[in-house]
Amino acid sequence: MSIRKYLHFTILVAILGTALTMVAVTGCGSGDSGWSDDTSFVATDEDSIQILQPNGVFTADDVEAAGWKNSKELSPETLPDATSVWYGFYQQRDVEVRVYESQATAIASGQEIADVATGRRKPAPFASGGISSTRTSYSAYAIVGNLILLCEIKIEDCQGLINGIE
Repeated sequence: MSIRKYLHFTILVAILGTALTMVAVTGCGSGDSGWSDDTSFVATDEDSIQILQPNGVFTADDVEAAGWKNSKELSPETLPDATSVWYGFYQQRDVEVRVYESQATAIASGQEIADVATGRRKPAPFASGGISSTRTSYSAYAIVGNLILLCEIKIEDCQGLINGIE
């Protein structure tokens, strides 16, 4: 390779490297805070969760009134600070309702567990008895007042239910 071709190649590599660095740097920042006027978190991408109605205190009956079909009560003993856990359906999708005393308790005690249940955060390998399972039956969740709602496929499938809880 001649010196001239080598210089052209070196300059081309430097330009491409600089361009890629600029794209990476400008693509990492975001000016959107994700907060709306009612101080509720608004989902802005597929990894975000909705945190709504910070002062709301609801029961499984309130979720039923919004269109959820209650199937059975589950034991809350494996969910710290949960007062009750319910399994049911909304528009032919599985939905689990976890009830806490307040939204602060739901976030502090239930959000990390919901992250693991939906696959957002993987459990430590071999965490319980040497068996590791990454299979999840829920893919999304929202925190509505003191409730954590786990939705089977995507949060949009539960959006009508979430909006109907009053």
